[in-house]
Amino acid sequence: MPRITIKVGEPLRQILGQRRVSQELPQDATAADLLAVLAQCYPGFQEAFRGEEAGRAAPYIFFLNHRPVTPPHFDHTHLRDGDVVHLVLPVVGGAHG
Repeated sequence: MPRITIKVGEPLRQILGQRRVSQELPQDATAADLLAVLAQCYPGFQEAFRGEEAGRAAPYIFFLNHRPVTPPHFDHTHLRDGDVVHLVLPVVGGAHG
């Protein structure tokens, strides 16, 4: 069974209880499967990841081994043992001049 490392920032850290968790998944698991397991294990995860609390759709970016994966590809992106997933909020803004 593949073991995946998931790294998160705020506010997902509050939901998971830590910045880094490890999750075992069945063979041939996908990014969608991982998100479903996280939603099942951590109450509030799904709502936060989908942006329901923030009032905007899909605010998080899903990175698999430093490469972005978009929602249309979650069902087709297979995870392997040792993969690292980052779930991050994009930072926007700039200097006012």
